[in-house]
Amino acid sequence: MASVPSAEGRAQNQGEVDSVQLLFLHCGSVLQEARFIRESLPNAERSAVERVLRQLHSVHKILDELEDPWISTAEIQGLVDLLLEVAGPLQIWLEQPPENPQPPMRANEHGTGRPRFVLDLDRAIELHDMDLSWGQIADAMGIGRTTLHRHLKLAGRSSARRPFTEITDEDLDLLISDISRHHPLTGSVVVRGHLEASGVHVPLVRVQESLRRVDEIGVNLRWNGTVRRRVYKVRGSNALWHQDGNEKLRPWGFYVHGCVDGHSRLIIYLKCSNSKKAKVVEGYFMAAVRIYGWPSRARGDFGTENNGIERQMVNHWGTTHRAYLRGRSIHNVRIERLWRDVRRDTLEFFRTLFLHLESIGLLDMENPIQRICLFLTYQHRIQISLDSTVASWNLHKVRTAGNKSPVALYQISREQAINRGYWTGDPGDDIRDVGDDYGRDLHESFPPADELAEDPSEPSYTQMTPEEERQAGIFVDDDEEIRDARELLKDIDFEEDDGNFGIDIYCEAVTRLTALVSGEANSEDI
Repeated sequence: MASVPSAEGRAQNQGEVDSVQLLFLHCGSVLQEARFIRESLPNAERSAVERVLRQLHSVHKILDELEDPWISTAEIQGLVDLLLEVAGPLQIWLEQPPENPQPPMRANEHGTGRPRFVLDLDRAIELHDMDLSWGQIADAMGIGRTTLHRHLKLAGRSSARRPFTEITDEDLDLLISDISRHHPLTGSVVVRGHLEASGVHVPLVRVQESLRRVDEIGVNLRWNGTVRRRVYKVRGSNALWHQDGNEKLRPWGFYVHGCVDGHSRLIIYLKCSNSKKAKVVEGYFMAAVRIYGWPSRARGDFGTENNGIERQMVNHWGTTHRAYLRGRSIHNVRIERLWRDVRRDTLEFFRTLFLHLESIGLLDMENPIQRICLFLTYQHRIQISLDSTVASWNLHKVRTAGNKSPVALYQISREQAINRGYWTGDPGDDIRDVGDDYGRDLHESFPPADELAEDPSEPSYTQMTPEEERQAGIFVDDDEEIRDARELLKDIDFEEDDGNFGIDIYCEAVTRLTALVSGEANSEDI
C-alpha cells in the first residue's frame, strides 16, 4: 500500500499539484463544450466538432501519460471513460456526416445522362429583389453563379434587377409628404424603406429630392443630427437577439418592447403595451420564436420583465450554454442604438402630441378617466406607427453593410445556414467567445446618463403584488381598468381616422366615460 506523502513532500510537489488542478479544470471545460455540441447533432458545424475532438484527444493523451501520487489510477480511468463516452458520437458523426443539403434533382427528360438540379428560382429571385447579388445568392444556395444563371435562362426567367416604379414627382411628393407628416424626424433612407413597404420602388436620389421639395427644414435638421455607425460582429442570423423595453412614453401609460437580430439588424418585433410585466414581455418573445425560430442566445438587462425570457431560453438550450446574457444597457448597445431611430420615427411624435394635450388642458394623468381614454385611443395608433417603422427599417439600406437591407442580410445568412445544415438548432458561436462583451459594440456611444441611472445593476426574482408593481412603474393602467372601460365605450371606433391625430376621438371618449361613470355614481346614491 502506497504511503501518504509527507507535508514536506506536499510542499515540494505543490507546483505539480497546481498544474494537475489546472488540467482537471481544463478537462471539465472541454467536456462541457463537447457535451453541448454532441446534443446539437446533427446540426453542429464540422469545424466545431473537429476542434473539440482535437481537444478531447489531447486531454486523453495527457491523462494516459499522467503519473501523480495524489491521483489514483481508477480516478484517471474514470475521467478517460467520460472523455471517450462524449467523443464516440462526435467521431461517428465526423466519419459519417449527414448528407449536405443540395438542390433536389429530377430525372433527365430523355431518360439518359445526369439528372438535373431543380433550383428554387422563385426564392433566388426573391433574394435578388432584396438587392443581393447573384454571386451571393449562388454561394448561399451551395452552387456556382454560372449554374444559377443557366437555370434562370433555361426557365426563361430574367436576371435583371426589378424595375423602378413609374411615378410622377407630384405623386411621389404626396406619398413622402404623408410619411413625413407621421414620421417627421425620419431621414431619406428610412423614408425609402417606408415606400418599399408600400410597394413603391424608387432610387434614393428621387426620395432625397422629394424631401427637399416637401420638407426642406426637416432635411437640414436631420443632416445635422447624423449618427456614425460602428462595427459589430456575431456569427450570423439568430446567433444573438437583443431585446429591451423603451419607457419614453411611460408617463402616459405606454411601454414599447423591442427585439432586434444582432447580425442583420432586422427588427424582430416592436410592441406597444400597457405594462412591462414579465408575462407580457415573454409572450412577445415566444411569438417571435414561432415566426423566426430560436435564437442561439439573447441579451437583455437586469429588469424583472426579462425573467420569463431568461427562463424560456435556459429551458430550451440548457444551463451551460449561456443562452441568456444579462447586463446593463451599456452591454446592449445594438438595441439601444435602434431606440434612437424608433424615437425619431414614432415615439417623438406621440410624446409631443401628449405634451400638447396636457398644455391645453385636455389631459391630466392624475385623472383616471382621461388616463384610460388616452390608452384606448392611442395604443392602436402607436402600434400602427411601430409596425410601419418595422416595415421601413427592415427594408432600408444599411450603408455599412454594403447597402443591403436588414431583411436581405437576415435571409442570405439564413439561406447559408440552411444549405450548410445548421439553421435548426444552431448552437451559435463558440461558448468560449460568449463573454460579457459578446455582441457588444465597444465603440458605440452609451445610452443617456438619465437612462443609465435607472438601469438595474442585478437581477431580481422577487414576486410583487399588483400595487407594488404599480409603485415600481411596471404598469400605469391596470388590465382590468382597461377592459372595463373598453366594454363601456364599445360603441366608439377607436381605430377610426378622425383627421385630427385621434384628438377628437379621445375627447369624445372622455366625455362619454365621464357621463357613464357619473350616471353609475348617481344611481348608487339613489
